[in-house]
Amino acid sequence: MILYNKLFYILKFLIFFLTGLVCVLVCLRTNQQNVPKTQEKPKLFRVAHVYGQSELVHKAVEYFAEQVEKESGGSIDVRFYPNGQLGKERETFEGLRLHSIDMMISGSSIIGWYIPEYAVVDVPFLFRDYDHIRKVWQGEIGTEMRRIMKERTGAEMLDLWFRGPRYLTASSKIIRSPEDLHGFKLRVPEFEIYLKSWQAFGANVTPIPVTDLLMALKFGVVDGQENPLATIYGNNLHEVQKYIMRTEHLLGIFVVCIDQSFRNRFTDQEQMIILNAVKKTTDWHNAELFAAEREYERKLQESGIGFIDVNREAFQHLARKKIPPLFENRWATNILNRINETKYLIK
Repeated sequence: MILYNKLFYILKFLIFFLTGLVCVLVCLRTNQQNVPKTQEKPKLFRVAHVYGQSELVHKAVEYFAEQVEKESGGSIDVRFYPNGQLGKERETFEGLRLHSIDMMISGSSIIGWYIPEYAVVDVPFLFRDYDHIRKVWQGEIGTEMRRIMKERTGAEMLDLWFRGPRYLTASSKIIRSPEDLHGFKLRVPEFEIYLKSWQAFGANVTPIPVTDLLMALKFGVVDGQENPLATIYGNNLHEVQKYIMRTEHLLGIFVVCIDQSFRNRFTDQEQMIILNAVKKTTDWHNAELFAAEREYERKLQESGIGFIDVNREAFQHLARKKIPPLFENRWATNILNRINETKYLIK
């Protein structure tokens, strides 16, 4: 009987012990499930350009960021650095090559710097319209350019955003024909095709980075410059210029470039999200361009700047006569004819 009682109490103790242990384990598991999981830190995607935040190009970068963050569910954090925060355009492109940024929106100057045999794309009056530019980019010439740029720099040129025509501006002198450029001090980008072209038109040219342009105009280092309306307005150049000449001598482009480490840093799914966002943003930006151009012109006119008609035929004649001989031995073989014929070869 005594032995039976002892066994009974031992069994009872074990039952209470095991029951308590089960309760403790259940509570611990419940608490673990209720503890919030540590969220993974979003992967950073850095975009840089040298243009003003009021320009359409920056609004396109913001649109791109929205698309990426939406489609990635916030797992990719797009940060952008406008206004040349990371340096002038060449410095920013070198930053891309050194992997300090992931994407850059550049002017066409990178083509002249790194694949100069295709610098012909910046010859004044070469392209008839944006459809012509698009077909060149999508055809053999564009394929060659992208391949050679990647081989030489590691950067991939993904797409083109149309920039709007370039206009000549002046602080005090109206320019209607090439003869009026005699003695005129003109700022041009640090790019040989711009230097030679405007020398052929008769101007005294000085290369100045766009980030230094406002001060150069303000203090009379140069008398004028040439840029799209977006850049004129976005960089407040209209505050130190009096006239905008309707030369529309060059249909400008932005080049969307990514770093060569992009393919390694991001998963296949992340790459697809980013590349799809680039394509979507390209369509959005190029569709918005023409309305934006009209709006920039309205704002510039309201600011008091005058728009001046010019003799475009006189400029076109000099461009066709004087510029090709300066570069024909340095450009890709037969490149001018190939560009001119592209419009009719690609449907």
